[in-house]
Amino acid sequence: PPLPACPSFWPPRRIEEDIMSQQQQEDGYYPRLNSSLLSSGRHAGMIVSLVGKVASSDGSVARFLCADGGVVRVLVEPDFSVGPNVAVEVVGAANEDGTVQHFVTRELGSDFDLDVYNKMLEVQHDPRFAEYFTPI
Repeated sequence: PPLPACPSFWPPRRIEEDIMSQQQQEDGYYPRLNSSLLSSGRHAGMIVSLVGKVASSDGSVARFLCADGGVVRVLVEPDFSVGPNVAVEVVGAANEDGTVQHFVTRELGSDFDLDVYNKMLEVQHDPRFAEYFTPI
């Protein structure tokens, strides 16, 4: 007899794959944002990058102090841990409620200049310079 059709949950998919199917995003490209850019809602459903410092974490939500001084709630796993006063990049999925589902953390060090990084973001997101910052 023929095999039954596989249910929609098979084969299993990663969260990142589901998000990518919701909105087309260049492979390997994710927008670099601060809290202000994230709060615009234009990046919901996309994989994004935030740079800043972890202000606190309770094992499920980290309060993340972005380069522009704003705070973003990052949904993390219980074993999430970052050293004090260390700048990090958080890559994750932007949710419609303004939170970010954490995928990867990269430590940038204690001497990373968040003010300069935030100024770079302002230039990168300025429409006058869009041609220099779009994926190829």
